[in-house]
Amino acid sequence: MKPLRVGVVGTGYIAKNSHLPAIQKEVERGTASFQAFCDVNAQTLGEMATEFGVKNTYTDHHEMLEREELDALYLIVPPTFHTDVELIAADKGIPLLIEKPQTLDMQQALQFEEAIRKSGILCTVGFMMRYYPAAEFIRNRLAELTVRHANLQLFYSGRPIRHWTNRMELCGGSFVENTVHAIDLLRYQLDDDYESVSAFYFERPYDPDPNAINLPYVYNANYKMKSGTVVNVTTSRVLTNTKAGRHETLIICDDVLFEFSHAKVIENGEIVWEAAEKTNPFDVQTKQFLDAIRTGDASKVRNTYSSSLNSLAAVLGANKSASNDGAVFRCDELGL
Repeated sequence: MKPLRVGVVGTGYIAKNSHLPAIQKEVERGTASFQAFCDVNAQTLGEMATEFGVKNTYTDHHEMLEREELDALYLIVPPTFHTDVELIAADKGIPLLIEKPQTLDMQQALQFEEAIRKSGILCTVGFMMRYYPAAEFIRNRLAELTVRHANLQLFYSGRPIRHWTNRMELCGGSFVENTVHAIDLLRYQLDDDYESVSAFYFERPYDPDPNAINLPYVYNANYKMKSGTVVNVTTSRVLTNTKAGRHETLIICDDVLFEFSHAKVIENGEIVWEAAEKTNPFDVQTKQFLDAIRTGDASKVRNTYSSSLNSLAAVLGANKSASNDGAVFRCDELGL
């Protein structure tokens, strides 16, 4: 079988460091080839094209999608950069992997979802944490139990990173841009959806410096899931001048306490699963996505665009609640 011809829209930081190396592994196996790259930044585009040996480059995705024959398309752009790639891919029947967060506008997400669903194309969102082996282990274990409560703690550095991820209006805040991974992973582990949310944020004073971090200090959200499970999620960006930090997931069932990490699962104080080797979830996600295209077996991907809407609604709903003094919002009211 011929290698799948892969196109990429967006060759910035996350593409360079995660998605392109994962695709390159499939190129080396002979299962894929880089057909074309597109980026509005000509310098970044040229650097990535040189590094990955891509001859066909574009600064306009319309031109690329008009000229190139593609078997798969990766859309790896910030959430406020989404315009019509999803609609064009749906119209042309091109399978699509979209980096999260899908957008900051739920109405736009619904428009994309409708086009993708009606077209029947394979489309998945880049919630790569679902591909950690530990996630699958605990998902199977929890299927035997009744989950009552989950607690997620993500304490990050308060240092600025990249311009768009430092600004609320461009990334939606750390809760949307980053914590959404943990929010989505818990949905996968529990096989459940978020029903409602109430949130409070500790806001940071606005700094006019374009290089400053203009995001809340702390995000604290409480969720009720459709099963009745309650979830507390706390994210902070205040540990600026220290290497200290934490990413912890606790899942509480009747007489069972799980402590989850990507490489280890602890049940009531004892290790019940531990990774035999380090796994790169981007590699697994890409392999499964391309295998699904090649075989026609959509079950190889662990989420679709449609199924990912609840994760997006959960974090955008938290933003809306926080801006309304903690008012409760239902996540299935997708007009958020």
